[in-house]
Amino acid sequence: MKTEIVDRGEELDVAAPRCFCGKIARLQTSWIEANPLRRFHVCPNSSGRRKKVCGFFVWVDVEFPPREKALVSWLLRRLKELEKDVGHRQSRERKLMGWLILSWGLVMVVLFWQCL
Repeated sequence: MKTEIVDRGEELDVAAPRCFCGKIARLQTSWIEANPLRRFHVCPNSSGRRKKVCGFFVWVDVEFPPREKALVSWLLRRLKELEKDVGHRQSRERKLMGWLILSWGLVMVVLFWQCL
């Protein structure tokens, strides 16, 4: 397996192996609960849930001990819950702002008609 030094922006001088296709493998970070925050190299032709073209995959980081893995997984779940809550609150705020603007518009119309 041949490696090359690649500048990915967030990390400098990462030794990136070449996948079975002969391309420089892409460095990614796992966000799933089973392997939170672990980095890995994968074939650049694979993305999302599509089948990997050459099947190249190799972990860069060692696995967290069980306690740390559980803590990071809990933190990631909590972050998702909070982001979801913020989204609901922003949606509610937009609806309330719409009702406020509508009610003030109606007040202005009523006041305008009374002045005539």
